[in-house]
Amino acid sequence: MIIKNSSIQFFLKTLTLSTLLLISSVSANKNEELNQKLITELVKEHGFDEQYVVSIFDQINYLPQLIENISKPAEKTKTWAEYRNIFMTPKRIAAGVIFANQHQELLTRAENKTGVPKEILLGILGVETYFGRIQGSYKVIDSLYTLVAGYPPRSDFFKKQLIQLFYLCREQNLPIESIKGSYAGAMGAPQFIASSYRNFAIDGNSDGKIDLFNSWDDVVMSVGNYLEKNGWQSNEDILSESTAIESELSSYFSKTIKPKYTIQELKHAGFKLTTSLPNISAAQPIYLEELNKEKSFIGFHNFYVITTYNRNVMYALAVYQLGESIQSIVE
Repeated sequence: MIIKNSSIQFFLKTLTLSTLLLISSVSANKNEELNQKLITELVKEHGFDEQYVVSIFDQINYLPQLIENISKPAEKTKTWAEYRNIFMTPKRIAAGVIFANQHQELLTRAENKTGVPKEILLGILGVETYFGRIQGSYKVIDSLYTLVAGYPPRSDFFKKQLIQLFYLCREQNLPIESIKGSYAGAMGAPQFIASSYRNFAIDGNSDGKIDLFNSWDDVVMSVGNYLEKNGWQSNEDILSESTAIESELSSYFSKTIKPKYTIQELKHAGFKLTTSLPNISAAQPIYLEELNKEKSFIGFHNFYVITTYNRNVMYALAVYQLGESIQSIVE
């Protein structure tokens, strides 16, 4: 029997369509099952009104493009030079100088209260949102739901953040269905996730509200409070540049965030660095491929504290360098 090509093509198209419909049906069933589990947990374990929770879930959208975004963040796909060039631009530095001049009193108040230098506060706000210009365009509830449903490596983490978002919006009277942020659910000018908003954000102007979207007093004081609560040590060095790197010292370099050595150990090994910290202080040579042949950076405890904001050494280094560049012009 002879089967015409057109018949085969029709069969394959029909089979493909059937497969897609089956996959879509399975996916829909899985999402419905997840929805019910989340709704039940929010109602039974956390005491939220069932009608309210159901109405919110009826408005949630699954955004598949976010899975690719979170799988390929800039910190993992770019070299230090490429990453640095995103933030160390004349326009961003100029924007930081304008912001610093406009908010000198606030920055000084935050520095005095938390011990976090102005340049670090400026660096974080510059890297995170370009001083409030880029706060994210995704509905936070959609982002968190998508990452719970479609990103198994950190599904549990994002489920906790989803629950925290419900608490946050109830406490701060925020519209959960419309708040916008990053693809990972970070919000406002400082890009706090829901749990950080609840645990570290503070009322910086004593108006009875904590508004990280519109109040610079709340934003700047909250960034300082976050770093202070995560171990910032006032008046201590953050970073030192080290030169004359020998090949036998390569084993000391690491992409790890938390310091593994003391300053004394690094000096004894042959590192040349300048710091006012005592020799017993923690220190870590930072691994950056394109720099280690000529020079390197050594991070101290406060450098590690910056990475609690974003656990990547390139992020912390960008914050440090951007803030230093801005503050050098302001002063």
